[in-house]
Amino acid sequence: MARRVNIMLNDDSWRVIERLPRGTRSRAVNAAIREWSRASRRRDASARMDALRARLPAVETDQIVRWIRKEREQRLP
Repeated sequence: MARRVNIMLNDDSWRVIERLPRGTRSRAVNAAIREWSRASRRRDASARMDALRARLPAVETDQIVRWIRKEREQRLP
């Protein structure tokens, strides 16, 4: 469902929107909001991963490989 909203844009943003053909303005704003939201979620997830990494002990690569192999062996019939 589409919703009509009123928003305030600064002059620079308005100049960009104003150059777009009238039929594409809403699509451009929607695309920009989706991209901003996606990037914001990725930044938040990355920050949470960094916080976890700082708190948890380091694990050697060979230990991770052993865990993966063990898991795969358990799945085999």
